[in-house]
Amino acid sequence: MTTKSAATSSSTSTTPTSEAQIRANQTNAQKSTGPRTEEGKARAAMNARRHGLTGQFYVMDEADRIAYEAFEYGLLRAMRPVGEYEQQLAISISQDQWRLNRARGIEFNTLGIGHHKHADDIDTDSAEVEVAVTSAKTWLQNDRAIANLALYETRVHRMITKNKKDLDALQATRNAEEAAAREIAELLLARAAAKGEKLETNQRIEINGFVFIACELAGTLRQKQLVEEARYYKSIGWNFSKPCPIKRLNLPLAA
Repeated sequence: MTTKSAATSSSTSTTPTSEAQIRANQTNAQKSTGPRTEEGKARAAMNARRHGLTGQFYVMDEADRIAYEAFEYGLLRAMRPVGEYEQQLAISISQDQWRLNRARGIEFNTLGIGHHKHADDIDTDSAEVEVAVTSAKTWLQNDRAIANLALYETRVHRMITKNKKDLDALQATRNAEEAAAREIAELLLARAAAKGEKLETNQRIEINGFVFIACELAGTLRQKQLVEEARYYKSIGWNFSKPCPIKRLNLPLAA
């Protein structure tokens, strides 16, 4: 009987649609105008959200949207992406982490529904035994769905791992290039200071595409000089009566 039903369904799905039915479908489609009331229109307007960076649409209720945006914001701050490609990888990681949390929530909710469903079937004085038995029953009745959920989580986790590896590689390269450029910029600033040149506070120094501000570089150089002095005095037992052989640069910056 099941085979016959499947065969009938297959036959029906491949039957050509008549011209009359096509015209009727088109007429019915024109009658569908979407939400009519202001309340309905307001609900429909809240259904889809466009991501500001990727341009993708997401359908969420307001509570989920707020929770997701806070979640994504926190992860993006932690990953600190720079540039469009790093940003895209970081967003993908955030979205997949959200998907993992959602999958785990579905698993917990499935077990919770099973506990509610089978609670009256278990006659025991122990709450622990009741939970264990109802969880086992739920798993047995939903083993394929739970297994598929685990497979889904594995695939999502694999994507997270790959994207994180790519993001780490990009950031490591960028950080190394920026450190090399900063060293050159600091040397140029130190050279200018040694020659007694006066620099503008907000003067921009661009090296290999990286832009540094003179006042920020000056602050870094001063800190490095203080650290060098501290290391010297530590090496001689903090005897400040001896002059430090490290010459401190004068970094004059015009206001």
